[in-house]
Amino acid sequence: MIKKQLLLIVILLLTLLQPNIGHASAKDYLLDNEAKAISSYQKNSHFLKSVSISEIQIMMGNKKTFYLYIGRATCPHCRNFLPRLLKATKQCNIPIYYLDSENSSLNLELKTFRNYYHIATVPNLSQFQSNRLTKTLEKPSRASKEDLILFLSQ
Repeated sequence: MIKKQLLLIVILLLTLLQPNIGHASAKDYLLDNEAKAISSYQKNSHFLKSVSISEIQIMMGNKKTFYLYIGRATCPHCRNFLPRLLKATKQCNIPIYYLDSENSSLNLELKTFRNYYHIATVPNLSQFQSNRLTKTLEKPSRASKEDLILFLSQ
């Protein structure tokens, strides 16, 4: 009789604890996937020319025309956009400068730059000429590789 009660208690405890165990492993799985996606983004972003705000200002002062991609590793839309951008730039053979917008609320220079050029969201792909933003890709997270090629070649 005691063995049956003990077995019943063990089964009851396992039943009650199982949802928490499953939830923890699902959460761990999501966190692991997020970490892998962030790592992949960081590796892929090295194929672009990373720049700072001061380097952008120098290029503008030199009246250079250039494309600037603004994004961050923790942005799911940026992580989806970057592979398409890399394929398009490879096909067009056009250099793209990359400005990492991670912690933009803490970086006053970056915040000022984004406010001045009305860059509210990321991912953002824009063309700059001299001191002006001349064009911005509309809805970049929805843009296909072909849309990107067209944008970069006009």
